[in-house]
Amino acid sequence: MRPLYWVLVRPLCRPVKVFISAIAVTLMVVQVPFAWSSIEESRDLDRMGYIVSVSDCGPYVFHYSDRSRKMAVEVEQLICESAPDIAEEVGLQDPGRIDVYVVSNRKDFDLLSGSKMPEWGEAFSDLVKRRIVIDTRAVLRTPRPLKTVVRHELSHLFLVQKTGGASCPTWFVEGLAMRQSREWTMSDQWNLMTSIWSGNLPDLEDLEGRFPRSAANASIAYKLSYAAVSRLLEKNPGYLVTLLSFTRDLGDFDRAFLLTFGETTGDFAAEFHLDLESKYNAAAPVFRSPPFWLAMALLLILAFVLKKIKNRRRIREWESDEL
Repeated sequence: MRPLYWVLVRPLCRPVKVFISAIAVTLMVVQVPFAWSSIEESRDLDRMGYIVSVSDCGPYVFHYSDRSRKMAVEVEQLICESAPDIAEEVGLQDPGRIDVYVVSNRKDFDLLSGSKMPEWGEAFSDLVKRRIVIDTRAVLRTPRPLKTVVRHELSHLFLVQKTGGASCPTWFVEGLAMRQSREWTMSDQWNLMTSIWSGNLPDLEDLEGRFPRSAANASIAYKLSYAAVSRLLEKNPGYLVTLLSFTRDLGDFDRAFLLTFGETTGDFAAEFHLDLESKYNAAAPVFRSPPFWLAMALLLILAFVLKKIKNRRRIREWESDEL
């Protein structure tokens, strides 16, 4: 007589083996597209010829070509200087890894952004992949200093980390980044005033989603966002970390705003617009006077010329190093 194993268990072994094999094959087939996608991405980055280095000051990984090496060194210094205070302002204890791509041509910039950035864009943050991508040539063609660009993008990534990815209105995200990057200028002030006088200012509540793609309309949206966040934080100093912590815990910016400031975002927007128009319309006679116009024009021309001279000198230095 055969043992009980041969009678009861052995007949079941073959179907079980077949079932396990089928599951294994299915998993391999399902995983193939993901593995292939990862390989393809790796090949694209390799073809771009990036040098990869890890910063000593934090979890920051830099990717750059020989041509953008000098700018990459400068970006690293700026991040090491700026990251601690930006993280402290939003109450972020332990910033995670950030990959920083410093590229010197638009083709690489578009490749990394998926061609989603407008033609006037000089840098962007990929909040999912936790990347900062900077187009060095575009930065040098604009009046914004490199330090401002770096701090602006760091603000975006640290805000997302602090709130756990909870959705915040774009006016708040961009206004906070402008405030943390300290990029408000006399020119911005003037453009905001003229937009108010001409009646071209959008409503703050209309800036909760994506900003306009045209440079002119986007510029107005950024300036209004900065003014709104500045007023909010100056009126309620020390409340930023509380607002962001509530947003993270509740997953809802509007509810967090109400708990923090005791008013809805709609009430704040209405009050903000009334105060803004009252303030600048009262100052209109002074700012529209010919002497002020002349002084403002001279200052803007001087700033533009100095920026051009500085940028051309830096480009010549890079080109001489390449040669």
